[in-house]
Amino acid sequence: MLVALTEDGNRIYADEAQKKDQYGNRNKFYCPDCGSELTLKQGTKNIWHFSHKDGNTICIFRKGKKGESIIHQTMKKKIKEIIERDNEVIVSELEWKIGSRIADYYCELKVHFGNIRKVAIECVHQHNDIDEFRAKSKYYYDRDIYCLWIFNLTRFLDKDNSFKEEVRVNEIIKEAHTSYFGKVFALDIANEIIYAIHLSNILRETESVTLYDEWGDEYDVGGESYFLKGTKSPSPVLVNELKLNKFTRKKADTFLGYNRSICMVDLPKWW
Repeated sequence: MLVALTEDGNRIYADEAQKKDQYGNRNKFYCPDCGSELTLKQGTKNIWHFSHKDGNTICIFRKGKKGESIIHQTMKKKIKEIIERDNEVIVSELEWKIGSRIADYYCELKVHFGNIRKVAIECVHQHNDIDEFRAKSKYYYDRDIYCLWIFNLTRFLDKDNSFKEEVRVNEIIKEAHTSYFGKVFALDIANEIIYAIHLSNILRETESVTLYDEWGDEYDVGGESYFLKGTKSPSPVLVNELKLNKFTRKKADTFLGYNRSICMVDLPKWW
């Protein structure tokens, strides 16, 4: 986790925290969710972060026995930097608690007529729980908060870091692709850039074979077209600026007799 509470109850980021105060006394840090004491880790290999001193602590920040991965934490930090670079935000926070949920990143920005747009961004590194995806998305929607899921770009890359010609997609990618009008968003951590990736169906054809019936007459079998299941062809487009105020509900969508999103009712869809 990247955020902790000081003994005074103030939020502080790991890259701003000091292990000792000006008098040489050890500073103490606490979890914003469960209140347990945290350890500040400021090493040279990984992003600076906090971890629970008690490895058995049950907390919303602890995902699995080892807690949140360093890659996931790095994604959150990079996304915060990108959003602040490309938008005029009035609130910008990592690991922001919203009721019973904690958003990876949360921000607010002014839009037309002085209105405030609230945005929660969730990072997807190895996450595959479609039920959690649906529940969290609806939770934000019910509170008038836009939700944008951003995937780790490595899902779409070969070992040589070029885009794959064919990508296996899970239910989360499918539903994000539907909700954002035929695009999913992915973060290139190393270069700190975002891609919008359209996923197209892949058409295949069964092999055509010539056979002979009992009278010696020829007939062909196969040669039928079909779409690959669970596999798509990615078409990436670099997003030069991730302007959140350009994400609006499509006017045409209000006239449809059905909802394009297959997972949530009346979900405001972006792009």
